[in-house]
Amino acid sequence: MKILPYTCALLIPAAACHAAAEQIDTHHILAQEIIHLLSETELVLSSCTDKMSTEAALPRLRELAQQAQSIHDRQLKLPNSTLQEDISIATLVQEFQLIWGAICAHIERLDTAGLLTPELREVLRIAPTTN
Repeated sequence: MKILPYTCALLIPAAACHAAAEQIDTHHILAQEIIHLLSETELVLSSCTDKMSTEAALPRLRELAQQAQSIHDRQLKLPNSTLQEDISIATLVQEFQLIWGAICAHIERLDTAGLLTPELREVLRIAPTTN
């Protein structure tokens, strides 16, 4: 299974999106939003335990994917990060890796259980396996 890169653009709740729109975006703020989005994604994936719960999670995962695209679009509008911003973002790497690892574990679990449907692959942007 290959997980396509998201350019760190995933998901955040609507309230956080609204609040973010009212402030000036920075690389650090968007990195924090990405982590929050990943946390939401991990929570939704943890609820996917059978075919019915996995299908029920698709609408929320689609919402999160749209929010990810919004973060990505906002990130593209920023100038290149400064060294100080890079150092600030580096403090978030461990949290990002922990959450990303949990998401990958859920994806592996869903794949093993036969629950990684084409619809779920699409919303999570997972490339089909080519075995």
